[in-house]
Amino acid sequence: DHGILWKHQDWRTGLAEVRRSRRLTDGKIEAEVKLTGILSLGALQPGETRKYGTTIAPGLYAPVHQHFFVARMDMAVDCKPGEAFNQVVEVNLKVEEPGKNNVHNNAFYAEEELLKSELQAMRDCDPLSARHWIVRNTRNVNRTGQLTGFKLVPGSNCLPLAGSEAKFLRRATFLKHNLWVTPYSREEMHPGGEFPNQNPRVGEGLATWVKQNRSLEEADIVLWYVFGVTHVPRLEDWPVMPVERIGFMLMPHGFFNCSPAVDVPPSATDLELKDTDIATKPIQNGIIAKL
Repeated sequence: DHGILWKHQDWRTGLAEVRRSRRLTDGKIEAEVKLTGILSLGALQPGETRKYGTTIAPGLYAPVHQHFFVARMDMAVDCKPGEAFNQVVEVNLKVEEPGKNNVHNNAFYAEEELLKSELQAMRDCDPLSARHWIVRNTRNVNRTGQLTGFKLVPGSNCLPLAGSEAKFLRRATFLKHNLWVTPYSREEMHPGGEFPNQNPRVGEGLATWVKQNRSLEEADIVLWYVFGVTHVPRLEDWPVMPVERIGFMLMPHGFFNCSPAVDVPPSATDLELKDTDIATKPIQNGIIAKL
């Protein structure tokens, strides 16, 4: 539980007030990358422009470009040391066909697909179907009998804007998909190989490892999430680019039996209003909710 102060101004009255807000600890894991810095520049002749960039100051242009990041996550959801009882499913939202089950043409549902092997698990984001992925424990269930799991929620994302034969994709073939899934292997740490400037090398890199097409059923699941941003420079990015954020989230999905954030401690202000001799209720550990 984190206290946050928010300043609010009413545009109708011009009056400002400060309100206390709370950000609850609810089991989510958020990863965020902040991009900033000085743009890479090129020179322009007077009156000249560039098709592949933005004129951001007299005589200067900044090329359009992309940034990519890879998160390697050894999940081990709800597993004890030495256990490997995970699977990964892809979830897509589907629109119901018109008919007696959809008389108002507004019904939709979540459809799951078990990703059973490495080659099947080479996947891309799809905001049109609210696509996401869940890593589940195949042996543990919650109080309604559902498998315990964690959901990978993609943020904004993109794929390389390049032809399939682009030379940089030989070294960074892993950029061709937003999601890769492998069973854990101690040697498989670097998606572009241990020495990416010498890639491709025989037997190295994520795109090479998945050719083994190993099983992902009851495995020690490793998610490789590739996320990127396409940067079309603005005048506001010069001379120093304001922070742009990109990332993703891991969210408990049936892991807890109820919200782990329901037992909220009183604020400091509330405590000051109470008599000091009145004992406050102790805060339960959030993991108790799962038990």
